[in-house]
Amino acid sequence: MFSATLSLDNAKADPVTQADSLYDAFVQGKSVSQLRLRYEYVDQKNKPEDANAFTLQSLLGWQTASFWNTSLTAQLINISHLNQDFYDNNMGKSHASQLPTVQDPEITDINQLYIDFTGIPKTKLRLGRQIIRIDNTRFVGDIIFRQSSQVFDGLTVLNQSFSNAEFLLGHYEHLRQATGKYRNTNFDILHASYKYLPKASVTTYGYFIDQADTGQNTGVTNNAHKDIGLRLDGSIDINPDWRWLHTAEFAKQSAYQGGSQAIDVFYRKLGLGLGFKQWFFRVDQEVLSSNAGLYAFQTPMATLHPFQGWTDLFTTTPKQGMVDSFMTVGATLDKWTLYSEWHRLSAERDFQTPTGLGNDYGNEWDISFAYQYTPTLQAKFEYARFNEGDILGASANAATRKADTTKSWLTLLYQF
Repeated sequence: MFSATLSLDNAKADPVTQADSLYDAFVQGKSVSQLRLRYEYVDQKNKPEDANAFTLQSLLGWQTASFWNTSLTAQLINISHLNQDFYDNNMGKSHASQLPTVQDPEITDINQLYIDFTGIPKTKLRLGRQIIRIDNTRFVGDIIFRQSSQVFDGLTVLNQSFSNAEFLLGHYEHLRQATGKYRNTNFDILHASYKYLPKASVTTYGYFIDQADTGQNTGVTNNAHKDIGLRLDGSIDINPDWRWLHTAEFAKQSAYQGGSQAIDVFYRKLGLGLGFKQWFFRVDQEVLSSNAGLYAFQTPMATLHPFQGWTDLFTTTPKQGMVDSFMTVGATLDKWTLYSEWHRLSAERDFQTPTGLGNDYGNEWDISFAYQYTPTLQAKFEYARFNEGDILGASANAATRKADTTKSWLTLLYQF
């Protein structure tokens, strides 16, 4: 990655070893390939059948060494369905699916194809189709959990001329979403980060989306917007064993390039925790505000799976907004990685329920166990359970009410 803060697929803006010829650049390169086999189970209360999805992700690619300060990365992707008990190919056209949808469509495509140029000191330019992950991926990410990742077509410039600081500029004109759908876009990124401690940084950013249709049913016809924000995040060592964990972030989302005037909302996150050796525990609250129930804060370019629970029921923020109060605990023990979250989900603005005004969406518990057999082979089990408990009643708005849902995943990942 570029750094602990900004990631453009494991490449830094530092000087790199130069190959003596095009042939040497190719043979001195490295594979960027992997196979990911997954079983996903979904039990959704409002569907008569359960989903049992067996899928295989195949990424095959090569990244050359640098020649004349230039390198090339090319990677193909194939998503194969090993069964059909989960995906309705006529979904949304003429009938409602009897199965919960597992959003991993079959595709064969170019996943990444870009050129890196490092001829400018302390600077990297990347042009082409690329994966982008910024900060915790709350605003910009690759949706890496899904078998089909999100990729962007455009230009990224990263500069590290100043000590402990990074500056990123980006412009993108197309993207392929995790659904496999292509969209034209006009998306610009301004991002600057400064490490004030070895493990803590302050970041300011601007994200500008000139795209009326973002693939989300937000309640407005033109979703073009801009996000301007400030983030403080990291850890502070107390002694060799203990450390403080902290996060504070605020962003304002407003209309941009003809976007709806209802887009006038804010984002806020506050978190505090403790780490002890390989363990950590923290408490956070994330707020995505509502504008009088007309529109709520959205992050359509994000990796949304880690937020508001792993069942992915709130990838579009309800118009009443979201207040997510959650606890997290985790550890890395030898080859094991353990992780768990508990979420209490509520609306930022009250809405009507059968018994009067309320703001409760429900709660979710998530847990995962990963085992690293070798540096290239990992097995992982994940479980997520969302419970509404019939809080809202049958008369509730379908966009607000979410059915009780249980999901589990078993994944084998091999990188080569």
